[in-house]
Amino acid sequence: MNYTEQEIAIIEQAKNNGGDIWNDQILNPIKRRVKLHYRAINFEQCCYCRRDLQDEFNMVIDIEHILPKGNTLFSEYMFDIENLNISCKRCNMNIKNDRIDFIVDLSKIKPNYKVSGKYHFIHPNLDNYFDHIDYESTIRNNKKLIKYNSKSEKGKYTYSYFHLDRIEIDTLSKVQGVEIKTNELNPDLPEDIKANLEQLLDKLQK
Repeated sequence: MNYTEQEIAIIEQAKNNGGDIWNDQILNPIKRRVKLHYRAINFEQCCYCRRDLQDEFNMVIDIEHILPKGNTLFSEYMFDIENLNISCKRCNMNIKNDRIDFIVDLSKIKPNYKVSGKYHFIHPNLDNYFDHIDYESTIRNNKKLIKYNSKSEKGKYTYSYFHLDRIEIDTLSKVQGVEIKTNELNPDLPEDIKANLEQLLDKLQK
């Protein structure tokens, strides 16, 4: 995606207006286009946990600034398309927010931040997520089971950083219909679902 000349002019106007630049109302049409762009690119998935955003309204999906706009070191990248993506509020607001501990070496991140090796986690725009993590989703009726299988150091870091194990545990709990308090599975579950759950429980205990 490239900004149009008109959009560039609007961005410059927002900067000139000062204050809370990102939340200037004149940017709303641009932000909608950014969200639509990344919703298509990401196949309607959060860029960090890959959970489905298909049925979410634009307003509840966050535009993610990989290098946080709230940090004065990176405010110049506020509108860089390569520094933007979309994420769920869990990953953006509850976990990542303005943290910068995912940067390998803060002293070397600039001037060229568009290098995969400068990030510990899977960069939404510089890396292929599925080269580092296999994301598995099993659905039966209204129950969904999610599993993540890390395939690289970046995958392991991302799994830990975004607490993806909690998503696995949460979906496992919902499939069983109760909170997980023991390793005993519901005997009434279909065999294929039980096999997936057993594998996940074994993985979580390691």
